[in-house]
Amino acid sequence: MDKIKALHAFMEKESLAALLIPRTDEFQGEYIAPCSERLKWLTGFTGSAGFAVITKNKAAFFTDGRYTLQAKEQIPPFYELYNTAQKTPAQWIVENLSRDEKVGYDPWLFTELQLQRFERPLVPLKSNPIDALWTDRPPPPQNSIRIHPLKYAGESDESKRKRISAALKADHVLITACDSIAWLLNIRGNDVPHTPIVHSVCLLHKDGSYDLFIDLDKMNGQVFNHLKEGKGRTADIHQLLHHLKKMGGSCQLDPQTTPLIMIQTLDEAGIPLVRERDPCLLPKALKNEVELQGARDAHIQDGLALCRFFEWLENQPLQGETTELSAAQKLYEFRKVGQHFEDLSFGTISAFGPHGAVIHYQVTPESDIPLARGGLYLVDSGGQYLTGTTDVTRTIALGNPTSEQKDRYTRVLKGHIALASITFPAGTTGAQLDAFARQYLWDVGCDYDHGTGHGVGSYLSVHEGPQGISKRGVDVPLRPGMILSNEPGYYKEGEYGIRIENLVEVVEVRGLKGFYGFETLTLAPLDLKLVDVTLLTDQEKAWINKYYQQIFETLSIGFNSLMKLNI
Repeated sequence: MDKIKALHAFMEKESLAALLIPRTDEFQGEYIAPCSERLKWLTGFTGSAGFAVITKNKAAFFTDGRYTLQAKEQIPPFYELYNTAQKTPAQWIVENLSRDEKVGYDPWLFTELQLQRFERPLVPLKSNPIDALWTDRPPPPQNSIRIHPLKYAGESDESKRKRISAALKADHVLITACDSIAWLLNIRGNDVPHTPIVHSVCLLHKDGSYDLFIDLDKMNGQVFNHLKEGKGRTADIHQLLHHLKKMGGSCQLDPQTTPLIMIQTLDEAGIPLVRERDPCLLPKALKNEVELQGARDAHIQDGLALCRFFEWLENQPLQGETTELSAAQKLYEFRKVGQHFEDLSFGTISAFGPHGAVIHYQVTPESDIPLARGGLYLVDSGGQYLTGTTDVTRTIALGNPTSEQKDRYTRVLKGHIALASITFPAGTTGAQLDAFARQYLWDVGCDYDHGTGHGVGSYLSVHEGPQGISKRGVDVPLRPGMILSNEPGYYKEGEYGIRIENLVEVVEVRGLKGFYGFETLTLAPLDLKLVDVTLLTDQEKAWINKYYQQIFETLSIGFNSLMKLNI
């Protein structure tokens, strides 16, 4: 409550009725540096999607279906908790504040579109009050930038810049998404955990030259020369707003990713703005042949690590010596010896029993529990390899599963196979395919509260747009070269969770002009003890057998009894 009282004092001084506190950073990233974890400092929430509203006499917390159970456990009880599918922060503000009451926000942490939904007077803050209160705030990251070699990128930064600049609808484009900048300039860094981005802003010009705003201390001579040779100029990121004020000509930007303070600065300078989607999003999502082969190579390394992990797990006595944390560490040890391995692609979700029902559960020393016979173990993990990014989930029965667990697992598997096997015409979006993965759960009145698939980068973000597979209106058609996840699930609060996730590549279907399908990249066996064979069709059995044959032939590895082929 002391933190809330301090914010109340700030609000009273600034004549504010409410404060908006999102879980993001100045680059609108999903994954953020420790120094930007303001929402975590205030509430204790450790998930990647959250939002708090503080008023004079109330506090409300909002998250999506992936994190509602986690939020119940982590945030203080005086916060009202809402799933954003039922109520948004903007709706809550309308219900709890009168029309003339002022709402304060940090203009570095919001986009133009995010604030359009609030129907109250909005006051941009000159500084974030949490930064002043957070006395032990970690320093900003100081990791060095590195060049991503052409042999892994598959296209030079000069070629990419020419492609992007040729399609601009203005004299310049302001690129603020750090993964877009990393892709465009073929650079990588370590400014946030597990995602090799560099905190920066890029101003790309019509002639293909650019200005990169960055912490100059992160650059070495090799990187500086690389950028300079490519018509790149570098400047201290703290000079960004000053530079924007002096910029001539028109400027293109993405209202979904550009911090509002940059738009406000350009508006005040009288610079004509063209609002368009980030021009790097789609080209980045359409992997070239080098990146696609790199993804396949990464999944071979990943598959070997997972098979070794499953064999190790089967041989554990599970009498208290193996815990969620130690299992996650063991999987990391198997992965890190893989060729071109650099890091995990996210913190491993190592969840036993009821923890598996917490969709994005993150084990800590305080929450860690032993694995034991008789429960389900859900492990969702991935690796960052120089050649590509992986993400895979498997659910394992540690002992004999119940008939209900087998039924739910088999329905999740049937949905997974249905999506993996589908053929669809060009122009189809992920939203149009989502129901195929849910249909067998819907048959018995079940569902899951997360998307079915997200895009995945090439040694970049494990969650990459613009493509996706979900109930939400994803308006981007799926095209060959895109990589997505296929991850239906089922979660029973307080008991267990089930998810089966593979990464898939969108490919052209031979013999069917204008039709696409999915090719599975992930090479990891399933726990067939959890399958109710009586629920499977002959076609589904054939899919499983073919998948196992692919794993065996690609990895040249046998299966232990836990994962043996018996369909």
